[in-house]
Amino acid sequence: MVGQPVRHPAVTQVRRELATFGVAADLRFEWSGDGAGVVEDEPRVVYVHAAMLAADHAPADVLRAADRTAALAMIAILRHEVGHALLFLDPRGAREPAFRRLFGDVSVRYRVGAAADEVERRLRRGGLANPRYRRVISLYAATHPHERFAEAVRLALATRGDPARVDRWVRGHDLDPVVGEQIRWAAQWLRRYRTR
Repeated sequence: MVGQPVRHPAVTQVRRELATFGVAADLRFEWSGDGAGVVEDEPRVVYVHAAMLAADHAPADVLRAADRTAALAMIAILRHEVGHALLFLDPRGAREPAFRRLFGDVSVRYRVGAAADEVERRLRRGGLANPRYRRVISLYAATHPHERFAEAVRLALATRGDPARVDRWVRGHDLDPVVGEQIRWAAQWLRRYRTR
C-alpha cells in the first residue's frame, strides 16, 4: 500500500471541489506509512497516512469534534494537504499583504511536530476555551502560517466558499470574525488560482 496511489472516494470528491473553483492542478495522492503531508520540493504529490483509513469508521460526532482540533476525516485531511500543495506550486499569494495579515509570514521557521503532539500542547494551554484560539480555525492552525492557510483552504473547499456557509460555520464554533475572513480569502484565492 505505501507508495501506491490512493484510491478513496475522498480523492474524487476533492478533485470535484477543486474543479468548482476552476482549479485543475495535476496532483497525485500517494499512501504514506508515516504521516500525511506535502514536501515543498515535490508539491504535486500529496502523501496520505494509511492509518487515516481508520477514521472512515469513526463516529460522526468524533469527526465533528476534531474539526476544531486537528481534522481526522480523510476528506478533511485531503483538503488541508491540497492547500499546502497549491501554495507550494504557486507561492505568490503568500506575499500578498492580505495573506500576511490573515495568516502570517510563511517564511518564519517551521517547527511543527506531529499533529497530535501540537494539539496536546495547545490543550495544556487551555485548548478551545483559550480566547487566543478563537482566532484560528483549529488548534493545529495555531502552529504556523502554513497550517493556518491550509486549514482555511480546507474550510473553503468544505463550504464551497459560500459566504453564508462560512459565516454559519464561524458562528457555530463561536469564533472571531477574522476566521471567516481567512476562509473567504482562501476561497477567493482558489477562484483566481492558475497552476503553472
